[in-house]
Amino acid sequence: MKKWKKLLACLLASLMALAVFTACDASVGAPMGAKSSNAESESVKALCTKFGVTYDKELSEKAYYIAYWVAQSAVSCKVNPEKTELSRRNSVDNVAKTYLKQGYYASAFDSMGIGKGIGGGMGKDDFTPGFDIHPDPNNPSDIIFVLLKDGIYPEAMTKAAEGKTKLGVAYVVDKGVSYAVVLFG
Repeated sequence: MKKWKKLLACLLASLMALAVFTACDASVGAPMGAKSSNAESESVKALCTKFGVTYDKELSEKAYYIAYWVAQSAVSCKVNPEKTELSRRNSVDNVAKTYLKQGYYASAFDSMGIGKGIGGGMGKDDFTPGFDIHPDPNNPSDIIFVLLKDGIYPEAMTKAAEGKTKLGVAYVVDKGVSYAVVLFG
């Protein structure tokens, strides 16, 4: 019985030591992940007010598919410490590139496999991303998605919002920082 008590005491001491050396913030060390939004969020309200649009749940689900896709491949994601952005590089075929050039974003994202595993695809080409997508200057077969920190409204977002009436948003969360995936429809 004494051996069990000693073993239990050692185990308890080990657990307490581990707790002391573990960070208190649950986001520290947490893997990159996707986060949904809702119409009541302060961030969503600020976006809607800024661009004069209404929140749309269906667009937000599509934004979540993109956020999930970005977060799924943390190896190809890069957070620039000097800027407030997160980027993901991905190799794409000519079909996706053609759709992107034509502004058929749902078709392009479907071609890239975005949303297929969790929602069945992106549906109709009835939205415009409010984030930057551009070719990789160092590798022509790659494109780069650039998501900005939540609360920053870049020119790409302002241009995407022109003439649109609804907005969908989801987030990629990395080390406690949220990066917005915004879609306008």
